[in-house]
Amino acid sequence: MEKETFLKNIHHDLHGKYPLNFTIHVCKDCSAKKKEYQKEKLADRIPKDILNLGNIDVFAGRNPIYITTPRMKCLFGFDKQTNQICLQFSDVKTDMVMRSFYDYIERLELEQMKYIGLDEDTCDLYNSQIRQDKDEKYDPYLIVKVPFKNNRYMVDICDKESSACSVTNIYNFTNMQCDIFIDKIWKYNEKYVCKWKVKKILLI
Repeated sequence: MEKETFLKNIHHDLHGKYPLNFTIHVCKDCSAKKKEYQKEKLADRIPKDILNLGNIDVFAGRNPIYITTPRMKCLFGFDKQTNQICLQFSDVKTDMVMRSFYDYIERLELEQMKYIGLDEDTCDLYNSQIRQDKDEKYDPYLIVKVPFKNNRYMVDICDKESSACSVTNIYNFTNMQCDIFIDKIWKYNEKYVCKWKVKKILLI
């Protein structure tokens, strides 16, 4: 399958032109095993002060945030334990395309933190998906979740040189481009996290 028809090719600048909008969902009964959520009608409430906060939808204008990454390396291959891939911002200091993409992801996270009501003293309550290995051996990378449902990985994957490929066969330093999208902002173990999920992977 051709690259031009497989990926959506939605540049991050398209969403960057629109302000972020948020929709709060609160938990009806936090003690229930199966949680139910409803939209919060009071728009002036600060999310961090809502005790029964469930999750927060994130939109660029009125649209969900769905973008195509630049060409990136999957640093550590596919992690079967966490169902995650780590996409490296290669040459982020010198590559202007990669720098722009990195700045976009970082700006999204900072705007989310501001909306939640976090400041310099409480910023550690937000779990950034931009990471750096402790030895700083590699450029920073973005953690991306591979959705798993009904005993299968919910991702389309294409290799230009082969019609048969699987996400479980992605190894260290595999080059790829991906269509990724933002999940909701969730509060987990007293911290806030907004994960990116992958919809399509083009192996290069």
